[in-house]
Amino acid sequence: MVIKELGSDIVEFSRSVGWYSHKKVAIFGLYFETGKSLVVEVLKARRGTYQKPFLHAGMVLLIATAVLSTPIIVNQYPTAAAANTLAASISPSAVLNAATDISSVETETRESVKPRRDVEEYEVKGGDTLSSIAKKYDVDVDSLAYLNNMTVNKLLQPGDIIKIPPVSGVVVTVRSGDTISTLAKKYNLASAQPIVDWPYNTFVNDETFSLAAGQTLVIPGGTPPEEAPVIPKSVRTQSLFAGGTGQFLWPTNGILTQYFSWYHPADDIANSIGTPVVAADSGRVVTVAYEGYGYGNHIIIDHGNGYQTLYGHLSRINVGEGDNVGRGQQIGLMGSTGRSTGPHLHFEISQNGGRVNPLSFLK
Repeated sequence: MVIKELGSDIVEFSRSVGWYSHKKVAIFGLYFETGKSLVVEVLKARRGTYQKPFLHAGMVLLIATAVLSTPIIVNQYPTAAAANTLAASISPSAVLNAATDISSVETETRESVKPRRDVEEYEVKGGDTLSSIAKKYDVDVDSLAYLNNMTVNKLLQPGDIIKIPPVSGVVVTVRSGDTISTLAKKYNLASAQPIVDWPYNTFVNDETFSLAAGQTLVIPGGTPPEEAPVIPKSVRTQSLFAGGTGQFLWPTNGILTQYFSWYHPADDIANSIGTPVVAADSGRVVTVAYEGYGYGNHIIIDHGNGYQTLYGHLSRINVGEGDNVGRGQQIGLMGSTGRSTGPHLHFEISQNGGRVNPLSFLK
């Protein structure tokens, strides 16, 4: 009975606590809603009150920024008055001349600085010279003259077509047997490296740098080989030809580097460039040739008794066709022209049209 009454009391107590809590929460909610509504109404009523202070503060900040930044802006850009003064001091003709000068500089720069790969053609205009054209294209005048097979002082005519090399140096057509080493030596380079370094040169084999006959090769920094001077007829030897003796002197001094054979019907005598070469016997000069291949610069002497002698790869020739020469007379200088790998004399003796071993005749 006691337990039953205790349980009933607990239930009643719980109901009372629940009712009381609900009532207090409801009262708190009512107060909260009332307070919130009041705050909202106040804010709505005063929402425009702070507009003017905000705007005033913003304008003050903007003015302060402008005042502080004015010296910097003035230093960076001229004032309107200064700009007007400067514009007034520059005449229209000065502006036009400056624009023309800039245009001409840009044009010259495009023509001279732009890298060129191949030989170009240029049509000569009035007043052009080889020197002015060379300067225009940033190449030396000797390179320009050599490529066009003319002297540096040649007068040009408007309408002439001039070939322009891509760089100062020599542009050559490769012949059979040419190598980068022989071409470097022929065109006065210390080594063949500039030929390899020119980016537009091509090779049959990139490892051995072999060349193909007929290809065009640029030799940067190369200079034309020294041409043997043509001796005027008035100073040539005009002695009477008495015929050869049949006894042949050694035509030069040096070392025998290659002997007579069926594929090389001559003796090669090597020495330094410029070593004197003499006529092995008296006779008449029947051939003087300046060639960039084969025998190179060479002489043929007819001795009038069925014998002829040939002197090849000379660097200089001192006689002309038709000259009579005596036994032991100097006729030229040793060189390395034509198909040659180094300075030497290629010496042949022919008997009645057939080439014979020179060592059988030399004394």
